[in-house]
Amino acid sequence: MKAKELRAALLTKHQKLALIAPALAQVGLKLQLTEAFDTDALGSFSGETARTQSPLDCAKTKAKLACEATGLAIGIGSEGSFGGGPAPGLLNWDDEVLCLFYQDKQQFIMAYASGPVPLSDLKTDQLALIRAHLEQHDAAQGWLLSYSTGLLKGLLGFDAIFQAVQHADLLSTSGQLTEVIRISPDLRAHLCPARQRYIQQAAAQLADRLLALCPVCQAADFWRKAHEPGLPCSACTYPTQRVKYYIKKCDCCGHTEHEPPAEPYAEPAYCPLCNP
Repeated sequence: MKAKELRAALLTKHQKLALIAPALAQVGLKLQLTEAFDTDALGSFSGETARTQSPLDCAKTKAKLACEATGLAIGIGSEGSFGGGPAPGLLNWDDEVLCLFYQDKQQFIMAYASGPVPLSDLKTDQLALIRAHLEQHDAAQGWLLSYSTGLLKGLLGFDAIFQAVQHADLLSTSGQLTEVIRISPDLRAHLCPARQRYIQQAAAQLADRLLALCPVCQAADFWRKAHEPGLPCSACTYPTQRVKYYIKKCDCCGHTEHEPPAEPYAEPAYCPLCNP
């Protein structure tokens, strides 16, 4: 891919181009933005449109639609989801998936990034509590305002929220809120700095995958696709649940290779015999 520059279509309406394009430019892939399809029709974080596909399938759909909308042979789709992670319900967790689709080969290349996002909701009828809540978050984070008869999106900062409650006629003559409202993070990519970092990480991984060529057929994405547990304990050699080897696989020709982990043995702490 370094020999000549290729073009790929990115389908997004939430300003992801600047997050994804730099990493892919390093491997000779120039992105062309298309907004020909409203990606919110596939599901929205605010809940107005339910998502009927998995995040993985949604990213694939966007990548294929990008090709169809532009006529380019390479399409890219991106999708994020919240929840899951190591502590569901206790820790807000973002999973980002980035999909590149080669239309001629019908090949999908997937890249991933995930991690915690320090975001939280607030239900209150106190303006002072709203201001204090926003001060605990990144100033560039956008917010949703939910109240009894409506939903407002894309609010940046306390002043924007105050103007919104004024416009919605939620203030009394004394300047107090007339009902309990809910302030939630706007999780769309252009309004969520914490999420933007993971999209950039996924783009960097995608670039690496494009450079990882199969030694047999030279297709991209010769990458770790699975692993086998059983790394022996360093004290007694009993097999543990630590990774014994990773399985690198080419999805085009099926060639596989085993790649050992950095350490040849597992610590006894992971051994069911030494540390039952």
